[in-house]
Amino acid sequence: MIDLGDLREGVLEYDVLDAAKEINKLPNIELVGVGTNLTCYGGVLPDEENLSKLITIKEKIERVLEIKLPIISGGNSSSLYMVMDNTMPKGINQLRLGESIVLGRETAYGKEVPNAHKDCFVLKGEIIEIKNKPSVPTGKIGLDAFGEVPKFEDRGVIKRAIIALGRQDIKVDGITPLDNGIRVLGASSDHLILDVTESKYDYRVGDVVDFYMDYGCLLQAMTSPYVSKYYVG
Repeated sequence: MIDLGDLREGVLEYDVLDAAKEINKLPNIELVGVGTNLTCYGGVLPDEENLSKLITIKEKIERVLEIKLPIISGGNSSSLYMVMDNTMPKGINQLRLGESIVLGRETAYGKEVPNAHKDCFVLKGEIIEIKNKPSVPTGKIGLDAFGEVPKFEDRGVIKRAIIALGRQDIKVDGITPLDNGIRVLGASSDHLILDVTESKYDYRVGDVVDFYMDYGCLLQAMTSPYVSKYYVG
């Protein structure tokens, strides 16, 4: 892996030849290609310039070491937009796709991937309380359980639903209710609070609310021991 500027894993460009020479000496390892990873840590986007540099590095290794490297892995789902826009440099012959397949969007600009589905994963949460309550707390506001000062919009008395989910399980700003009449207000460690005032559905305790998830939320939900996983179809 070669670091082209995102500063996560990988060999820096000026160390590539030395690293390739050492790898090539190993009797039980075959060097078959080069790759890079972008947009994961530093948010650096793949483009024609940095991916063309990857091709140039591959060609230099082949020339100096007199070997063939059949694989040039040009990144993850953030590189897919270049395939969609037909700007991917010729020579890049592999992408390591995850989010674009399972969530249906490329990750450089968030464009939907044609013919992909965004509902491969649906988060379901049970309502454990329904009450009409003020939209703004009463009293002096300080730090919440996570050391943050919460802010509130005064919408009068609203119909609120509490879901048996929380920040121990999910990334709260990474969920989108399938019911567009629901607003996510916030969450504590194990309670998710929703405004269901404008929903056309008369929610009751025991009802289940469905959510789409972004990558960060899906990551947390899949690794949380408190979220049950069901595979269908």
